[in-house]
Amino acid sequence: MSPTLLHRLMLLAPLLLGACAIAPTMEVVPSTVVAGQRHQASVALVFPGETRSLRVPNLLPTGCLTGGFSIDADYGGTFARAVKERLSAMFASVVEVGSLAQAAGAYPLVFQAEMSQVGYKLGCLVSPDTYVQVRGDLRATDSQGRDVWRSDIQSKRHEMELMMFDPNRGLGVPASRAISALADDWLRELNGPAAGQIAAALHGAAPAVAARSGQKAPMAQPAPPPPVAAAPPPPVAAAPRFAVQPAVGRFPRGAERPDDVAVIIGNADYARQGRDIPNVRPAHADAEGARLYATQALGIREGNVIFLKDATGSQMTRVFGSDKDHRGQLFDWVKPGKSRVYVYYSGHGAPASQGGSPYLIPTDSDAARIELNGYPLKQLYDNLGKLPADSVTVVLEACFSGISPAGSVLGKASPVFFEVKAPPVPANLTVIAAGAANQMASWEADESSGLFTKYYLKAMAGEADSDKDGRVGLDELERYLKETLTYFARRHYGRDQNAQIVRGGGR
Repeated sequence: MSPTLLHRLMLLAPLLLGACAIAPTMEVVPSTVVAGQRHQASVALVFPGETRSLRVPNLLPTGCLTGGFSIDADYGGTFARAVKERLSAMFASVVEVGSLAQAAGAYPLVFQAEMSQVGYKLGCLVSPDTYVQVRGDLRATDSQGRDVWRSDIQSKRHEMELMMFDPNRGLGVPASRAISALADDWLRELNGPAAGQIAAALHGAAPAVAARSGQKAPMAQPAPPPPVAAAPPPPVAAAPRFAVQPAVGRFPRGAERPDDVAVIIGNADYARQGRDIPNVRPAHADAEGARLYATQALGIREGNVIFLKDATGSQMTRVFGSDKDHRGQLFDWVKPGKSRVYVYYSGHGAPASQGGSPYLIPTDSDAARIELNGYPLKQLYDNLGKLPADSVTVVLEACFSGISPAGSVLGKASPVFFEVKAPPVPANLTVIAAGAANQMASWEADESSGLFTKYYLKAMAGEADSDKDGRVGLDELERYLKETLTYFARRHYGRDQNAQIVRGGGR
């Protein structure tokens, strides 16, 4: 056996033999790029929630036997810091904002940085390659949302040597270097091939083409002066398919809670993957509002937020677990006895096609087979009840009658005749739901927000704090929602909608 292969086998021994949890230390590697022109401008930087919360890597296929261990590290936070540091070398100010909608019209340039994957290939005798690979994307739009530039470089690989007695260092250092090197590559592009496009956008010039790095825009040809004519009316921008601006964007800052965890799900786009299920236009905006509430008022770190847009069934199972194994991603993130958990869901809910057990509806569901591809509400409650958390709060912007403002969730069925029974709530859960099981969850008339979420967020921003003690208790929240949600649902739509607040175990 060659010394090199023997060395690799020894280095992999802790991962091949032991069932363990590994938490590599991550840190940004200083940039090796000499920055060019520094622009005296403020630009916006947006990270999707999925990027910020990326902590669990993929194990890339090999011919080796690996398993029995888990890896958890702040990949998303490291990526965010690396990208912001690189952009700060080019611009006077780089301001992180929560979404593209919040940045629109406020900054001459808006960068969106996304990291979609961190993957490890752990080699051995039969497949000696050992490396980490990160995949990401960086693009820039102007103040009107028009594409200015997008990088061609979307992955970076770094060779690894796993440390037999220090696997944390063996996994964390190369991942940190790969993430930092990818950000360096983007900075080189911005200082080189993309420099002209960036400068033009900062000076307000409309982009001639939405070019990627290395693509040359066609040379402008002189044109004869146009005839004198009345200026055409400005084009009317097409309305976005889904609402993006949350009803409330700012909350009183709460104390930092470094051990707390949030799961935020906004299921809006059912048409893309689902079968005969209408879209939920406000869901993305409502989820963004919940994310801001969690990070500002509840003090939850961005890196501790699992943020899912248009979650599929497999994604929901990955996060919350299944009926056979409750230990999903959320379970792995909870610190026993310390973590408080906050779960928010906006999207469809429905009974089974024959009535009875309610389901949350992933975006890849089939309306005719809810029992097969829905996520049972009872399973959600049961699995959350098994978390070793200090407390769990669940907020549901969904109803389970099978009907919504956009139409029936159950295709040609008649859900109004189904009897829906809410499952029991475990002792450690508090559930705040948009309405009773057989009620419809209303939207605002312009479909900008769920009616419940709008007033729930307003309440938690301080409007429900009737005794002015700086906190909103459940009794205050319940009174406020009766005065707002219940009243406006009846006044505007002529229907009952009564928010439900249930403390588990009869608390």
